[in-house]
Amino acid sequence: MVKLVCGSKGTGKTRRMIEMSNNSLQTVKGKIFFLEANNKHIYDLNYDIKYINTKEYGIMGSEQFLAFVMGMLAADYDIELVYIDGLYKIAQINLENLEEVMQKLEDASHKFEADFVMSISLQEDELPTQLREFIC
Repeated sequence: MVKLVCGSKGTGKTRRMIEMSNNSLQTVKGKIFFLEANNKHIYDLNYDIKYINTKEYGIMGSEQFLAFVMGMLAADYDIELVYIDGLYKIAQINLENLEEVMQKLEDASHKFEADFVMSISLQEDELPTQLREFIC
């Protein structure tokens, strides 16, 4: 499963994702990862959630981002849920390449049984119709 948290800048997407990730500890049996482009919210998350500052890895573009995520999944088969906060900040993923990224993550989700929840700075009505089903 791949889900999107949408909204313009400053609408509380990060806060919502932090709450979702902390709450998911109640139901998720595997590991939870939280990816962000800085260390700003490291102390807002429960210590059982693996926090990754993606800027430390120099990710540039959607291909490197997808390779990074696939590498995570390859290194740890126990990953069940991945929160990705700020696709544009992490890898300049925007509306033009969002559909391709979503499809590849959806494929990985089925193959490796890991779910993804991502935030993007777009309003729901700005998304193409085919991506609106992914809104959570």
